Amino acid sequence: MESEKIGVFRVVLWVIGILVSVFLVAPIIIVMITSLNEMPYMEFPPHRLSLRWYRNFFTSPHWFEPALLSVRVAFATAVSAAFLGTLAAIGIGRGQFRFRRALEMFFVSPLVVPVVVLALGLYLLFSSLHVLGTPLALYLGHTVIATPLVIVIVLAAVRTADPEMELAARSLGAGYMSALWHVTIPIIRPAILSGTAFAFLISFDEVIIAIFLGGPDATTLPKRMWETIRFEIDPTLTAISSLLTCVAVLILVGAEGVRRTFQGRSAR
Repeated sequence: MESEKIGVFRVVLWVIGILVSVFLVAPIIIVMITSLNEMPYMEFPPHRLSLRWYRNFFTSPHWFEPALLSVRVAFATAVSAAFLGTLAAIGIGRGQFRFRRALEMFFVSPLVVPVVVLALGLYLLFSSLHVLGTPLALYLGHTVIATPLVIVIVLAAVRTADPEMELAARSLGAGYMSALWHVTIPIIRPAILSGTAFAFLISFDEVIIAIFLGGPDATTLPKRMWETIRFEIDPTLTAISSLLTCVAVLILVGAEGVRRTFQGRSAR
């Protein structure tokens, strides 16, 4: 009797899991199918399949130039966020000083502060510095919101890493920086790569800060999509949404593959 109850419970869990998965994935699948529509309006299911709107994205400066700007800003943001976030995580995780917990909360506070509040504050700051409406403003603003996530990810790896390995390296004559570079960094490298990937995706997909800080000469792809949704319904949006989904999946799968590769090497 007890085994029958467990069996029924498992079936119910499987059914709920499948329904939730379908609920989450179905909108993405619908958008991807709609992006193959040939008509000059959104239609599901499409009567005739075509790559018309994908060609329009890659050939239209209205779309492709903001996409290139988004890639450049996201790449720069990912690099700087990984560098700053890793240094902060190592300092917090390995440091022995007062108010360490308060400093950690300060560094990750952009994760809990509403993005609109951050965007407004950055708008006022960059306006006084006369960098508003430039790619530099977008880069700095995205770094502010991406770095805390890198800190959280890398700090978890630092706290789980064995500090005895670093101490052993230093006891054998290695200096602090040498032990950090040759021992600690390789151990937490998978977390750094994961944080870098998430920082890139956060910057590439961010729209609120782009609205506040961007301008005619600094329009990212998400901002262009938001403006298009406000004033017109362009089927190119479905193609762009499909591409963004594929890019996010590829980056996360690639980061996971690299993480597993490094873990396998360290296990040997």
